[in-house]
Amino acid sequence: MACALCHKNRTLRRSHIVPEFMYQAMYDPKHRFQGLSSVPSARARLYQKGLRQELLCEQCEQQFGRYESYATQVFYGGVSVVGQRRGNKLLLSSLDYKRLKLFFLSLLWRFGVTSIDVFRGADLGPHSEKLRKMLLVEDPGDCFAYPCLVTAVTWQRKHIGDLIAPPCLAKMEGHRIWWFIIAGFVFTFFVSSHLPPVPLLPGFLQKDGSLLIAIREITEIDFLYRFACELRDAQKTKKG
Repeated sequence: MACALCHKNRTLRRSHIVPEFMYQAMYDPKHRFQGLSSVPSARARLYQKGLRQELLCEQCEQQFGRYESYATQVFYGGVSVVGQRRGNKLLLSSLDYKRLKLFFLSLLWRFGVTSIDVFRGADLGPHSEKLRKMLLVEDPGDCFAYPCLVTAVTWQRKHIGDLIAPPCLAKMEGHRIWWFIIAGFVFTFFVSSHLPPVPLLPGFLQKDGSLLIAIREITEIDFLYRFACELRDAQKTKKG
């Protein structure tokens, strides 16, 4: 079968859509995590490992693995990153722009091409092929090419690291915006061919290696708080 990235006929690996390191906070002592639904009739499922599908060949899998290895250190420690708290924001500096930007782009592209039901939904249209070509030659583009806002979600000032939600579409000033939640971070991508709104530009990963991460309580994010309440109510209904 052909690799989804390089289009070469090679043996495919069982590739993660959400990188394995981003499931860590969800695992129990037996290395399992529970998938819950906001629909009361839906059964909870136990997973032994992060969801995967046959998607990439060994070579492309290793390429994405390099991005993930760096992102792991950025988000969970292990690389020299300077962090400065600015009220409800965290400014990171001394980042490797190319590796982190390619990691972000790889997330967006994978959510656009996956066939795994719980992650499907990001219809990127012609941008999927543009992203594939950028990733294939490891071109991160400039800071305005498919830029991403990152928001850390907290509850009573504690990061909610075990929260994952599938992609959802929004629109703003002619832009299609795809957001999804992984490991308690909301990734908001602007998917269009024109510049995003000027006031938002400082929030994107910059070529100088800086990234401004917003920190918000889940109660301040309306759509996410509603989803969490629906999830809670569904689980109560099942137990009742």
